[in-house]
Amino acid sequence: MHDSTGRRLRRPIHWTAFVALALAVVTTFLGIRAVFAVHAASVPKPYEVKVLIQGQQDFNITQERVDAELAEHPVRSSQPLTVILEDRWLTGDELLRGQVPDGQIIISSKLDNLDPNIQDVQERFSGVGLAENLTSSKEEHTDLRFDIEHAFIKNVSVGHGAKAVVAAAQTASVVLDKTVTSSVMFWFSVVALSAMLTAAFLASALRFRSRWESRHRRLVVAQRKLARVVLDLEALEATYTATEKSKRPEGFTKAWTELQRLSLAAARAEDPLVSDLFDRQRCLNKNTGKQLTAFEATARKLTSLADSLMGAGSVHAKLAGTGSTFDKLSSPINDAATELLIRLEDAPGRMVSGADLAELRRALGSLLDAAQGESKQANAVQAWSSAEKQLADITARVTRELRRYPHGKRPPIPEVTAEHNQLRSSLGLPPLSQKGALYQLHVANSMARSILGDTLETDQKQPPAAKKAPVFTQFWAKIFGTRAAGNDEPGKLGRIKIIGLLSVLLCASLIASGIIVSSVTKKPRATYDGSGQGMILEIDDKSGLVDESEIRRYMEEDFDVEQHLLVAVRDAESYLELQNREGSEFRESTPQSVQQTIWRIKNEYMDRLDPESAELPEDLTIIPLLITNEGKGIMPGLISGAVISGKASWGSTTGWEYGSIFESSYPSMEVAKAAEDFATVLKRAGYEEPDYNAALLFWILTFMFFFTVLNLVQLIKYLLGATLRLNRFSRGSRALGQARRHLEQLALGLEDSQINAVAVLGASATGRADEAGQRLFERALMMAWREAEELSTMSLAQRLSSDFGARTAHLQRLVALLDERDADVAKRAKDLVLASRGAGGDAPKPVKLPGEQ
Repeated sequence: MHDSTGRRLRRPIHWTAFVALALAVVTTFLGIRAVFAVHAASVPKPYEVKVLIQGQQDFNITQERVDAELAEHPVRSSQPLTVILEDRWLTGDELLRGQVPDGQIIISSKLDNLDPNIQDVQERFSGVGLAENLTSSKEEHTDLRFDIEHAFIKNVSVGHGAKAVVAAAQTASVVLDKTVTSSVMFWFSVVALSAMLTAAFLASALRFRSRWESRHRRLVVAQRKLARVVLDLEALEATYTATEKSKRPEGFTKAWTELQRLSLAAARAEDPLVSDLFDRQRCLNKNTGKQLTAFEATARKLTSLADSLMGAGSVHAKLAGTGSTFDKLSSPINDAATELLIRLEDAPGRMVSGADLAELRRALGSLLDAAQGESKQANAVQAWSSAEKQLADITARVTRELRRYPHGKRPPIPEVTAEHNQLRSSLGLPPLSQKGALYQLHVANSMARSILGDTLETDQKQPPAAKKAPVFTQFWAKIFGTRAAGNDEPGKLGRIKIIGLLSVLLCASLIASGIIVSSVTKKPRATYDGSGQGMILEIDDKSGLVDESEIRRYMEEDFDVEQHLLVAVRDAESYLELQNREGSEFRESTPQSVQQTIWRIKNEYMDRLDPESAELPEDLTIIPLLITNEGKGIMPGLISGAVISGKASWGSTTGWEYGSIFESSYPSMEVAKAAEDFATVLKRAGYEEPDYNAALLFWILTFMFFFTVLNLVQLIKYLLGATLRLNRFSRGSRALGQARRHLEQLALGLEDSQINAVAVLGASATGRADEAGQRLFERALMMAWREAEELSTMSLAQRLSSDFGARTAHLQRLVALLDERDADVAKRAKDLVLASRGAGGDAPKPVKLPGEQ
């Protein structure tokens, strides 16, 4: 398309279309990346972690036992790693600065630092030395070495040897894994968010395109109307000039002046409007919408004025086409009069006298005769106006007769179109009033219909009258309803509604994502609602100081997997070094004493240990309970066959690391508490912090839910709209098919109709009315046929529009009216034939006309 200067105009594209395209590419890339990441989780990591034992180790740790444990439970990593367990302390450079050979992790089996009084030795620290190349920052280096150290200590503290070293290696493999997360939840959320963002921006771009195309179609239609008027200006001017000044009515001159003014204004407004419509910033703003609406109204008015002027000019100048001009005025009058005559002739009894009906037909004939311009009067307008007044008077008399009968609610009277009044004004006729023939005929039809009911086919085709909604309903419809047709932007209330709904949706998305992230990332916790289910309790107490029922009474946790718990009751003073704490009534011990006590008790159950690994079975746990001379209980720690991994930790490692102890007056309660802690430890075993940022997942899920619901709402709105359009399409298609079949029958029976009309013309005093009616019938039939042909050739997209349904409904009403007129003529012809056969005194016999069953 080009503007008036010849510059090529390009369709504006909204920026959201480019964003949607970019996001589509990103979504594709993320989808591919997600597939590879999730698939990588099912593929073994490429490197096997090496574990070396250096020097003489305690805790039954040997290279052979570690190798056997690795053979049964191999540890793999995403990069080459070597874990070395040394029987020495570490230097400050090794511990703090990571000055360790690349890929190596050195663990000191010394569980406490060297005596600080010894100054001349550099190797003085316990802990883990982590190679600098394995971490990216000092903070990360510190955090990860502590994670690996804790994995080793917390397993040694429960009596593990080789398993403690393998657990440390497993922790190192997990925390040093630099591969992208393989969480299905994370990748699904990321890809879904990207897809929903793509859909949201694409929907915005499509909405922009749809609204622009709607405005562009309206502009093109208005331009066509304006172009038609501009092209006809010369012919209109010739028609206007051909009319003598003395014969130009005031309305005719006013219409011509208005036509010139509006056509000039429309031509001036067209180019700026086109420029605005093809400008991305201004094409959909309110000002452009107002300009387009005004331009459309001007184009419609120009078309109406041009048609009125052309028709009126042909009448005033006595040019060809006078009859067709008056036919436009006479056609609605003829339709209304025909309907009234059919109603009254088919009515039971005699509601209106036969003389009045005959006079009504004669008055209609005079009007249609005057419409042909064949009257002896010099002024065709005066002749037609006089015939209209005569018809109005007779119709008013018929209406008065109908008022005598009881009737129900009268149907509404159809409104007269502006084009009809415009044509009357151009011809110098006054606007249609309540005394006019057309209005009187509508009143009479309404009255007859309220008395007789819907007796005509056209009555069923009339659209139902719209009921006025209650005030409360109108108020809420104004707030929450859709915007009126033709308005491209929502009003203030609509904007408040949209913002409010989006705020509610955002809050709901925040809540939903918070619940999901919390459930996915939360650590297993104690429930405190159990009773010791899954616990097989065994008490090794020669003195009978501990009661099993007491232990079970205090239990508030259950075991998910069956566990054997062995309570080893021993004398505290014989196994543990106890020292009075200065300034306190409580006593304390030393880390070495606690460690020796735990391993001493473990070695007392050699028959329960695996002979090769020297480890307890995984389902057996020993709970040492040391009873003091005062009868108090001390829990120094735990001896278990289960490996404590992930973030799980034994709640009493302070005794192992610092020698802290607690003397409880309720030994059975302490055992129950230890068992509950162990049940919680087993629930947390294997739990690792997510390898993705939980806060990032929270916001990803929030906006994923937000845009998902938003897109679902848009999809539902589209599907509902598409369903309505499809229903309208199916109803319109069925109606069009029925109308075409009726038209075909009318067209096939046109010869019979003409014969019937001729028969009636030759034997009726109202021949002129029937002749003109036949002419209007054939013209209306041709118009209906052309309309049906045009509707049949419409594309699917055009048939889905609301205009298609309205046009098919109008066509149905037109065909029904033609069918009724044709049936009326056939009935009157049949009556004439029957009457003629009864001439000469013979009784008339029933006659079967062609086409009757």
